[in-house]
Amino acid sequence: MGEGRFDAIVIGAGFGGASCAALLARAGRKVLVIEKNNLAGGKTMSHARKGFRYSPWPIIGAPLGGSWASRLVADLGIGEHARLVKVQGRSMYRTPDGTFAPMPSSGSDALDPNVLFDWLRVPAAERTAVLEFMMMLSLMPPDEVAKLEGRDFHGWVQPFGLPASVHAFLVSNCLDDMYMVPSDQLDCAEAVSGLQKVLLGGGGQFCLGGWGVLAEACCAYVGAHGGEVLTGTRVQRIVIDDGAVAGVETEDGTIHRSATVISNAGIQPTVLRLAGARHFDADYVERIGKLLPSHALVGYRYFLGEPVLDYGYSVIFSNTSAWSRQRFEDAHAGKASREGFVLVEVPSNYDPGHAPAGRQLVMSASMCPADPEMSRDDVKAWADAGEAILFAAHPELASRIEEKVLYTAKSVSNATRDAAVPGAGGETIGIAQIVGQAGRAKPSIRTPVEGLWIVGCDAGGTGVGTQQAIESGYVVAEAVLG
Repeated sequence: MGEGRFDAIVIGAGFGGASCAALLARAGRKVLVIEKNNLAGGKTMSHARKGFRYSPWPIIGAPLGGSWASRLVADLGIGEHARLVKVQGRSMYRTPDGTFAPMPSSGSDALDPNVLFDWLRVPAAERTAVLEFMMMLSLMPPDEVAKLEGRDFHGWVQPFGLPASVHAFLVSNCLDDMYMVPSDQLDCAEAVSGLQKVLLGGGGQFCLGGWGVLAEACCAYVGAHGGEVLTGTRVQRIVIDDGAVAGVETEDGTIHRSATVISNAGIQPTVLRLAGARHFDADYVERIGKLLPSHALVGYRYFLGEPVLDYGYSVIFSNTSAWSRQRFEDAHAGKASREGFVLVEVPSNYDPGHAPAGRQLVMSASMCPADPEMSRDDVKAWADAGEAILFAAHPELASRIEEKVLYTAKSVSNATRDAAVPGAGGETIGIAQIVGQAGRAKPSIRTPVEGLWIVGCDAGGTGVGTQQAIESGYVVAEAVLG
């Protein structure tokens, strides 16, 4: 079949692949991007249906200050095509008496401790100690944060004796939904670094038209700078000759040649399927196969006949919603409550183009296992647990629904990451940022096969999903360019 030769081939146009490809193109490299879907964006892909636009699940960029997305838009000069805006959220704390208290606005991006303490009902006698902890956490220097690597956040924070509501805020409102793993597994250095960025720089960034627009703009940049983008095209295998990358072969048998292949398809699918385990030593294959994914999101898209909610996004949480590894496993087995945080996004409240006039789309999400082969009953149990919390917070919502659509870990896996090991594929972020898989223990962007690189949330970045992927794009592009 016909062949093309490129300086680099990028498999997958998620944020990691799209940003890396665009940065290589900016440096003058001839780049080929191959994306199996018809649109770029991966897990942030922007969909359209009956006049509505939406991402696969609620996606709000964080942090707002020091955003990798903002840096990417500025470096590529694509602000006209990918317009990033600030979004004001309104988290809701379910108090011990069962009422739902929306967080008041502090009037700035940084968190006002007095607003926080009033909202979380922190007793006056405990506020000084909590404030000292929050200042220590927020201002801890990078070298001290690095020393926390290899510890789990829960084990580190417990001795401070924080009030239950403050602990719930840090874990359920922030860490659980930012990292998608229980806090007693989450690497403490990752957790503290992420909390610092959000507490000091704020959250709430969005790309008008949906986050997928930014990935599309990156791909357009590649095409305008001497490269090519193939959508609706699946890579069948990575071609390896004598231990080095030689290119990729697509499903139709076409071979595209390059000595550099950068995979945004996930490290497990890349090593175990696209490249093939036979090209790696047994220890490497065993390690890659044992990597654990982040958990997934499950929920409903509610198509409403009229607007109901007035905020852009929210996290609903309580003193009992923080996940531990054991409770999560027990919940999946039906032995414990499935109550956790619930994410809510109403994109048309900050981007009117996301819904027809006079209508509204509300998206909810709660954490569930990443296994795309979960039974229908298990999926529904997880989704309905989140729905019950949403409807308790907004009882007026249920009567306004014209249609609701369930999304699951399987639908996510089908659209993005192919399942390569049991129990994985539907993960929201990628390889979990847990103890033993984060920091220096995170997989390298370089694989043992010469010329084969990993980009995205599995290697090269830190922090929250979208930002981590773009940071990885920068790290890999710089390494490839030498």
